[in-house]
Amino acid sequence: MDDVRVALRDGAANYCSLSAWKRRFPLSIWLPKYKASYLLSDIIAGFTVGLTVIPQALAYASIAKLHIQYGLYSAFMGCFVYFFLGTSKDVSVGPTAIMSLLVSMYGEKDPNDKELHLPEYAVLMAFICGCIQFALGFFHLGALTGFISSAVIAGFTSASAITIAMGQVKHILGQSFHGDTFLDDIILTFKHIKEVNGWDVLLGVSSMVILYLLQKVKNDAVKWEKDEDYTPTTSKLLAWKFLWFVGTSKNAVIVIMTAIIAWTLEYTHKSGKIALTGNVTEGIPMFEPPEFGIPDVFQVLNVGIVIIPLIGYLEAISIGKSFGRQNNYKVEPNQELIALGICNVAGSFVSSYPVTGSFSRTAINSQCGVKTPAGGLITGGLVLLSLQFLTPAFYYIPKASLAAVIIMAVIKMVNYRIFIALWKVRKLDLLVLIITFIMCLCIGVAYGTLIGIGVDIMILLYPIARPRIRHVDPSARQHYDITPKAQHSTESSPLLSNLQQVPYHQIYRDSVLVFEVDRSMRFPASEYIVESLYQLSLGVPHPKPVILDFTHVTGVDYTMIESLHDALEDFGKAGIKLVFCSVKDEIKDQFLAYDLKSLVVYSSYESAIQGLAEENAIDEAAAHLNT
Repeated sequence: MDDVRVALRDGAANYCSLSAWKRRFPLSIWLPKYKASYLLSDIIAGFTVGLTVIPQALAYASIAKLHIQYGLYSAFMGCFVYFFLGTSKDVSVGPTAIMSLLVSMYGEKDPNDKELHLPEYAVLMAFICGCIQFALGFFHLGALTGFISSAVIAGFTSASAITIAMGQVKHILGQSFHGDTFLDDIILTFKHIKEVNGWDVLLGVSSMVILYLLQKVKNDAVKWEKDEDYTPTTSKLLAWKFLWFVGTSKNAVIVIMTAIIAWTLEYTHKSGKIALTGNVTEGIPMFEPPEFGIPDVFQVLNVGIVIIPLIGYLEAISIGKSFGRQNNYKVEPNQELIALGICNVAGSFVSSYPVTGSFSRTAINSQCGVKTPAGGLITGGLVLLSLQFLTPAFYYIPKASLAAVIIMAVIKMVNYRIFIALWKVRKLDLLVLIITFIMCLCIGVAYGTLIGIGVDIMILLYPIARPRIRHVDPSARQHYDITPKAQHSTESSPLLSNLQQVPYHQIYRDSVLVFEVDRSMRFPASEYIVESLYQLSLGVPHPKPVILDFTHVTGVDYTMIESLHDALEDFGKAGIKLVFCSVKDEIKDQFLAYDLKSLVVYSSYESAIQGLAEENAIDEAAAHLNT
């Protein structure tokens, strides 16, 4: 009891120490070390990411089935909060394609527009999501996400990307319909094929081609950096930096270009041929709590309350760790959970839907040479400026160009290489990936992901529930010279004096059955192990003593000990000796604490053979004397 009290006291002291509180507010660690030379890098990175997040936020709001201003509402608070609490200099927090897709699955339809959802549920989801993430981080439960394997994540991500892209095809074609799943979108696209608008197709396809070319320009503009022997002239360097900037800001370039085209057509009275975004609510949202009194909250949000916080954290921490390794620093998983949780809670007060780290914007941050999370202040500031002053111009953004931005962003998320890698490395993981992928496409990404996790856990638990019980041939074991006697015996019996000159226990090896369990013995396997031992022991012509070798067993639980107790009784009734060997000390202590009846434990396999041989010799000698 004293040890527990001391451990609790020390744990509380460490949790409340000054260094621990500094780790909870990473700003207090990096800000005193901030240098004037960092400022320009942070401003450039923040400005560049801002030019990327504005068109992305507008586009992602449509994936979430919300009015497009809600994308911008979701794009600034995370930048400000992460400045104080984040442990990665690169991570950019805001709306993402996958989170937007998940949000779209849990909402109530807007009675005024069947293609949109009421925003109140999405905003409340952000609050609930943030509270869950904060609680997981506060109690250091971030490791729970470790139960979602890479195969499940890859299947979910690839299916999400395809689902998102398919959902935007209707805007490229100029169609208007409402579909809830990937299959719905395919079917309805063909049903509404007569609605195809040539102007939208031309604008959408052209936008995708230009986005692709600008991405190529961006990649080519940095190729010289890989050549250590080449130093460009100042003019070439400036030209390449300009091309890189244009390529990096490609989404903003497309949105501005197509909006100008739409405005021109409007001015010439031809804009009716292109589907436009339409009116956008002007101004910065009011700072107020989400609406907690909306009806049927848990019925509408459903399993999204569990799925969205976990997927959001997985996105953020995988991005943070990836860029941390790349740039030589570490992120603290539980602190990232706390930071992300507060980003979502605070965001819900400005009408944000759930957000997380964005891979594309984080990559831009890193490529711009951002030095600290201060770059997020510039990004968030740009978003606020756009809300305050640019919303009238958003009216002219064509839906086809936003759809092109989304499709070109998510198509890179389809990880086809992992299918090939898993085929070579482990086909069972490939099965999990395929099941997750197909289920996500057919019944939705949330339920498909849950099914994938379920299948993965079943595969994980199967070896625990069905461990390999190997029958060991005693004669194949190496013969060692063993001096320790069995634990239950004290002195060698006088009846064995005639046998001490011969290695009787070596001859006796063929008179026992030896079984090994290849892993820890836990409750899912308790009945299976005991029943298998019993069947294997009775499956020989003449019942023999049984040695259960614990060499590979590193742990047991209470249910397993209960089952072993029952096994000892059953074997005793059948007249079969059941003994254990090579039991680790902590497991032996558990056996003794349970007070297993008829328990015989030997220190090793050889001592078990020797002990059983001596007992058998005693029995034979006693029987000989009686006759």
